[in-house]
Amino acid sequence: MLVKKAGVAWTAAVIAVCCATGVGGLGLEPIAAAPTEQAAARSKAIVTINGGAVHWNGEPFVEKGATMVPLREAAVSLGGKVAWNQGSQTVSIALNGDVVTQRSGDSLIRINGVKLQMSGPSRTIKGSLMVPLRGLMEAMRASLNLSQTPAGLSIAIATDKSTQVNASAAAIDSYLQQNSFSGMALVAKDGKALLRKGYGLANDGKLNRPDGKTRIASITKSFTAASIMQLVEAGKLKLNDPISTVVTGIPGGERITIHMLLSHTSGLPSEFTRQDGVTLEQTIDEIRGKTLAFEPGTDYKYSNCGYVLLAYTIEKLSGMSYGDYVEKRLLNAAGMKQSGTATVATPTNQGYVLAKDGSWTKAPYYASQSGTGTLYSTVDDLLKWDGLLRSGKLLTEQSLQAMYTAHSAKGYGYGWIVKQAAEGKIVFHNGSGSGYSTGMSRNLDNGVTVILLSNHAGADTAMMMDKLQSMAAAAILQN
Repeated sequence: MLVKKAGVAWTAAVIAVCCATGVGGLGLEPIAAAPTEQAAARSKAIVTINGGAVHWNGEPFVEKGATMVPLREAAVSLGGKVAWNQGSQTVSIALNGDVVTQRSGDSLIRINGVKLQMSGPSRTIKGSLMVPLRGLMEAMRASLNLSQTPAGLSIAIATDKSTQVNASAAAIDSYLQQNSFSGMALVAKDGKALLRKGYGLANDGKLNRPDGKTRIASITKSFTAASIMQLVEAGKLKLNDPISTVVTGIPGGERITIHMLLSHTSGLPSEFTRQDGVTLEQTIDEIRGKTLAFEPGTDYKYSNCGYVLLAYTIEKLSGMSYGDYVEKRLLNAAGMKQSGTATVATPTNQGYVLAKDGSWTKAPYYASQSGTGTLYSTVDDLLKWDGLLRSGKLLTEQSLQAMYTAHSAKGYGYGWIVKQAAEGKIVFHNGSGSGYSTGMSRNLDNGVTVILLSNHAGADTAMMMDKLQSMAAAAILQN
């Protein structure tokens, strides 16, 4: 017969043993260690959680460089709800909408089905399931700090404080999990997060955490457009100026205006050579050899080349590099300290592409060009960007209205796509590039902001953002 106690299923026989010995284990039968394990030297590990001592069923120890801790006590101390399945010999931990599972004797730990490889298998010692500490901490997104003391290795663990899933956002969390979203997500109302969470793998053995840095792809264009509007407000540029006043040799340059470049109505093609190390000047030279798809101003065609020309314009009129201008005039103004121009050395999460066998494979480095997709950021920093734009402190109302007005049948404004939804006027931008799929959606009427930064190529962030905007609006009405 199974009995529930403290969220853990226990067998009646094991309850009797635990009560008699004072042990709060998981109802596991002791497994004799292998001879090599018995001979291995063990040293004491002092483990504290959130600054306090833990009453361990079995004492943590270090063996062969790995720290082993009792799974149940560690998980409960970190806020998890623990359950034991006697039939499958599997522990499950519920925390922040996630389900972490670990099978006795296995070296894998799973988070919502996503596999993490631990340094070794879990094992039962005197009725307590012991697991490698680092694997469990990664699965529960906890942080740890190690130091050596005369009494032994000291490990201070802190609960995950970056993940936030309000009760009103539980359905949003479930939706993202059901759609196998991988990356970082944030849903906010009037600048306050309802959901802030990481999903899936950031890299080998590491989970995406909500404060992680990642490439933002074409969300970069909103920064390019805002930079141009600043130059317009400063009197250095007019929206109807032809690009030929800034750079020569562009096909149709005398007829292509700054307005057309911002709104993708120039007729310039989209693609250019994407290779790390290619300079802005080299890409401009390449654009000089392109052919227009239509007479400037008569149609719409999404054009990365157009936004490269805008980046070049920013550099020529400001006397700064594109990256420096964006950092000094936009990122600093918003307090975006975790954002900037990405390089190969920038510690972002890994982008993944879907292989033919259905597995996710590491994508090559995402090379882009200034003005189009070179920036990296975090969901928190992008929420600050949203707040600065809403505040009216960066740009005048006239400039914002120009950015948030559709200038073609496709709904593109300046750096934002404009749409009218049941929940209000929404401006958004999605993007993609070599293992990344991103999106930022801002309801200008009800204050809902949705940010999705996926490290899986092909994620339909536009569709998901529409759904999350509706779900968030409904959740707000219910509360």
